[in-house]
Amino acid sequence: MIGQISCRLLLVDDDAVMRKVITGYLVAAGFVVRTAVDGLDALQRLRAGVPDLIISDLNMPRLSGAELFRIVRQRFPHIPLIAITAGVIPDDLPPQLGADACYSKDAEGLDALLRAVAELTRESSRRTVPALPEALPVPARPDGNGYYIVPCEYCLRSFSVERARCTGRHGQWATCAHCGGPVQFSTDPAEMESNA
Repeated sequence: MIGQISCRLLLVDDDAVMRKVITGYLVAAGFVVRTAVDGLDALQRLRAGVPDLIISDLNMPRLSGAELFRIVRQRFPHIPLIAITAGVIPDDLPPQLGADACYSKDAEGLDALLRAVAELTRESSRRTVPALPEALPVPARPDGNGYYIVPCEYCLRSFSVERARCTGRHGQWATCAHCGGPVQFSTDPAEMESNA
């Protein structure tokens, strides 16, 4: 057994067969694996608990692996990230991808993936877990058409809220139209200026 039972992995892939194959490899090596069908599903899974490592396909609907990695790097910089792809792997990973490694979904790539997961989970214990910032309402901005544009701190996308539904200026809640996460926002002009 390569892994440790205490190591929790999140595998993100829209291909059900690949999820099953890769999960089988990882579970047989001693890892605990949760799966997600795409990047938005992965964000939902992160709410239930933060894994020790994330493995994600790059090409997926709704939220790609690259977009997921950008969000995870910003919110959870201590989590190692591995990209997997059925395509050709570049010699040098683009820095904006934010992945620690990238592997092919073929048999040779899966063997290398298993070794990398074992190594990165050993190293991840040395990464610093950042302190979570104090939860403050995010500033919403009017769009001129009867809506407020609200940024979601969870998926880093913006969505609109009808002004008529806003009951006050501070500490209102909305559900993100993209990831379904709860977002506390403020329409107080003074707060908007101080957070700008």
